[in-house]
Amino acid sequence: MEISKLKKPSSNGGAVPSKISDNPLITAEAVDYLNYRIQQEEYSSRIYKAMAMWLDDNGYVGAAKVWNGYSSEEMGHADIARQYLLDFGIQPLTPALEQPKQVYGGLPEIIKASYDHEIEISSQIKQLASMAQSKGDHILYELALKYLKEQVEEMGKMQTWMDKLEAFGTDKIAMRLLDDEMAG
Repeated sequence: MEISKLKKPSSNGGAVPSKISDNPLITAEAVDYLNYRIQQEEYSSRIYKAMAMWLDDNGYVGAAKVWNGYSSEEMGHADIARQYLLDFGIQPLTPALEQPKQVYGGLPEIIKASYDHEIEISSQIKQLASMAQSKGDHILYELALKYLKEQVEEMGKMQTWMDKLEAFGTDKIAMRLLDDEMAG
């Protein structure tokens, strides 16, 4: 999927001052990809925050703690791209974000939705890495590898929760035990 087919961040109608032409080490295409990465990481944070609030409101206090942690991690991932742009003299965009889903059918649905979301994010980052590599942008490629390493960790967490659902089921007792484990 090309970045042009992806939903780009909104600049709120005005162009952000850019010094791309002043820096031969970064291209407009790289800036677009990184602003998109910021948007997607911030949106991921919002998704996980909405999940955490639903979990907390529905008695899954342990799981809420975990998903709140995931929300914070995603904001840190946005900061990586933001800092990269700033280091090259580019002001990052502050993206407009959609409201994520607010109501869920239970912890199993949240685990599955989170797993699917991390697959989507991994695909986006693989695209970033491919673009950087094809353009010979070794600096950006190194950043993409950092993100991909993070995604392996994220996928490992989600795979563990998926495996536990499959192994132990989704009845109330299993969910209570899983929530207690997540609280630990």
